[in-house]
Amino acid sequence: MSEAAEWRRQAATELEAAEASWRAGNAGRGRVGARRAAGMAIKARLAGDPRPSYGTSFMHHLNALADDAEVEVAVREAAWRLAARPRPEAGWQVAVEQPLTPTADARRVMAWALADG
Repeated sequence: MSEAAEWRRQAATELEAAEASWRAGNAGRGRVGARRAAGMAIKARLAGDPRPSYGTSFMHHLNALADDAEVEVAVREAAWRLAARPRPEAGWQVAVEQPLTPTADARRVMAWALADG
């Protein structure tokens, strides 16, 4: 199995666990799992598209993605929320989906990270 495929597999497993934690009322574990799932998906993307500025940890990846002007705003804002950065004074540029959960943001980041191209 390729490195990217293994990260994809791990991301899917982590997201399932995060969603189960969230539904069970363990918001902290759900949030951490959502961050980990998104970070793993970004690792999968970086395996085929190295970006040294994205650092080495999942939190570095989320923060770099939040600041990457080449990525669509909705994905950057999802990464921003997952990284637990304060809301920008100007507010969000993209309507926040309801109900907003860390796993919803993780799904948005994962869709970008795991898309071809």
